[in-house]
Parts: sequence; C-alpha cells; structure tokens
Amino acid sequence: MKRGVQILLILLSGLTCISQTKSDSIDIDLVGIWKYSFGYLEHTLILHSDNTYEYRIVGDLNNSESQGEWERKGNKLILSSYKQNPSETTIISEYNDTISGVAFTIKDLSGKPIVMAHIKIRNSQFTIDTLIENSNGIFDFPNMKNVQEFEISFVGQKSAGWTGKMNRNYFEIIMAPENENYIFQNNETWRIKGNKLYSPSSRKDNKIFKEKGRVNYYLKEKANFNKSPSKVRSNQLEVMPKRD
Repeated sequence: MKRGVQILLILLSGLTCISQTKSDSIDIDLVGIWKYSFGYLEHTLILHSDNTYEYRIVGDLNNSESQGEWERKGNKLILSSYKQNPSETTIISEYNDTISGVAFTIKDLSGKPIVMAHIKIRNSQFTIDTLIENSNGIFDFPNMKNVQEFEISFVGQKSAGWTGKMNRNYFEIIMAPENENYIFQNNETWRIKGNKLYSPSSRKDNKIFKEKGRVNYYLKEKANFNKSPSKVRSNQLEVMPKRD
C-alpha cells in the first residue's frame, strides 16, 4: 500500500514539473524589444504594454515597417497590422459648374502634389497625350469637354485609369506607391518557445538555409542599467584627492 502511494506521489510530482515547465514557457514577459538578423537584414519587433507593436526590417536597401496590435494565445503571438492590404490609386470624379473644361488634381497618399505626370485623355473629338507640369498638382484643360477616358502615370506610382460617365469634369487622383515598403500582417501567428520567438519568415528561412547552429529566432534585448563610461569616469575624477 505504501509503495503504491509513493509511486502515485512520484507521478504527481512529475506532472507538476511538466506543467511548471510549460507554464514557464508561456509566462515569459513579451513586452520589450526582440531582434533577429538574417544576412544583411536586421528584424526588430517592439511589443508595447498597451498591446500595440512596431515591426521593421532594415538593411540591404530593403527597409520595411509595420504597426499594429498584438495578442497572446497560449504559446502563440498573434500580430495584426493596421493596414491589411497594399494601397491602391483612387479616383474621385464629379461635376463642377464653376469649371470651364476639365480639371485634374493629382496628389500622393500623403497629400503632396505630383508634378510632371504623364496624361493621355480622350473625348469623341480628339486625344491629348502630354506631360503636364504644375507645382500645386492642379491641371486644367479648358478646351476639353465630355471626357470619355484618361490614363495618368508617374514614375514610382500606380497608374490611374478611368472611363465612363461623360458628365464629369473634375477629377481628384490620389496615387499610391508602386512598391510600398509596408509589412502586411493579418492574424500572423508567431511561436513562443522558451525565451525565443519564431516568426513564419524565420522558420521559412531556416528551411532554405540549413546551416548547423544558425540562429533562426528572435531574442529579447536585456535592459541595460549600467552607467555610461563617460559618467563613470566623471565620478571617479570627482573622488580623486587633490595634489599639492
């Protein structure tokens, strides 16, 4: 009987240790700065205590970033960026009875005017194919009416194309960048293991580059509370005795 009780206690002790090990893995404090390097790229994930995050990849002429919100589900870290999809060029069209002819306003996503854009505009009578320039991004075609279609392009921006309603004479174009340096994350799942974070991309990198001992995970930076060298030297000088 005593032997059976001893065996039961040993089993319960083992289960407790296992549960504590799992708990230790899950209870790691995620708030802080996590880093991972791959080739010439440095990946940095900053997890804030208000469950927002900043994520950036710097190096090799490929600087990208993302911001969003994070949550924890057991041994998983879930990231969702504020932007889910790449931005697209948009066209707002309307009729304005104060405009003679046709007018265009062309800007980028930040609201900055785009100058030297190329435009090809056509109605039933003629076609204009030209490079237009105006410092405020506003372009007028006083002799053009009943626009049937147009296409506007600018280097590094996604083109704007329009066809349809002929009673529109004012067009506002907001051009999106062709290559947007943003990391889009939609419920992206990272793995928490011990004191390490594994992102989907780091696990993928590890499958491609099977180098023995290669670091394929994010490690949390430790807070440095040491005094700066200059301050230490300054303190040391202050306590040195004066010479006669």
